[in-house]
Amino acid sequence: MAIAEAIKEAIWTLGLMVDLGMEQHKLDVYCGSQSGIYLARYQVHYARTKHIDVRYHRVREVVVEGEIRLKKIATKENPIDMLTKVVDASKFKHRLDLEYVKQV
Repeated sequence: MAIAEAIKEAIWTLGLMVDLGMEQHKLDVYCGSQSGIYLARYQVHYARTKHIDVRYHRVREVVVEGEIRLKKIATKENPIDMLTKVVDASKFKHRLDLEYVKQV
């Protein structure tokens, strides 16, 4: 689950913000997998979920505690897809214009 890596980075970012004395806000982590969000939010026991890695339990902990908020993002609106999938010029431009991508 890529969400575990994203949550790990979000936790690190929150810790850095605390160390720098910055105001700490809850972070939103966007995920394109509805099933990944469901597994992170709810403790379910299915034959396929009984061997879930320990790091996914940490994901569930921070989501349930409210430190991190998981949100669903539609594939059409996911800006990372322009870096990982084949997109034509119009879709690339659309993703650049999304509010998630800011020019520095």
